[in-house]
Amino acid sequence: MKSISLKTYYNNYEIYLRLRCDCMESLSTGIEGLDTLMDGGFPKGKSILVTGPPGAGKTILGIHFLHRSCKEGKKCILILTRELTEDILSQSRSLNLDLKPFVESGKLSIKNIFEDKMNKIKSASKFGKGLCAVDTDIIEYLSSISSEVDVIVIDNIGVMAINHDIREFADEFSSISIILLKNGCTSLFVMDEDSYELTHRLTGYMVFGLIRLTSQENFNSGKTKKYLYIEKMRDKAVPVKYSRFDITPKGMRIITGMNDLQQYESTT
Repeated sequence: MKSISLKTYYNNYEIYLRLRCDCMESLSTGIEGLDTLMDGGFPKGKSILVTGPPGAGKTILGIHFLHRSCKEGKKCILILTRELTEDILSQSRSLNLDLKPFVESGKLSIKNIFEDKMNKIKSASKFGKGLCAVDTDIIEYLSSISSEVDVIVIDNIGVMAINHDIREFADEFSSISIILLKNGCTSLFVMDEDSYELTHRLTGYMVFGLIRLTSQENFNSGKTKKYLYIEKMRDKAVPVKYSRFDITPKGMRIITGMNDLQQYESTT
């Protein structure tokens, strides 16, 4: 058997991956640089998990995705478990990614599990118990959605990890994933880093793709640099490296390549 060089092997494998990617339809993330990194965007009909510490940009990434999907005429749903609806709408306006017009036109539906619970709970002793039932509420709601829904964003799925052991969490998350898969929805799960670690990173194995956001503070300059790493994206040729990004008044901006990085740092 004729042997081939390692370089030739990897070149051929990259071509193979890209040929597979050409057969898979993608939905734009709403972030130009991220679409480039992911060969077009999120795989259609698949589930993606984005995780990271507080303030990393997880919710903003979801806002970008919803705004672009609605703008392209897709039927979208946003499920909130920790944030107030008005806070999310206000944040979207501040980023020039206003979601309210899509809510008013019916392109975007917002189901706020957290606010629903708040309205039903009348005493502090019942408050904790109410939050623990969030996973059941999500499953019941998703079971009733129309097959016409194209995109679903759940922010934050990590609330399901509260007072659940690993097996229970896995069962609940699997139920949600199966419902969305059967409906053909492209789904984005937002999960805080603490919950991700608490569940032993189990969700990372149960989704089609995984994006991790992180930040690094320079104590000398006082500046914080943000990084994005596409840890997993099946059937996609993605870079095996961290990419710099920043949160600007217009949302998330991916900084790719040395020239882009030098140009960016010279203006900041």
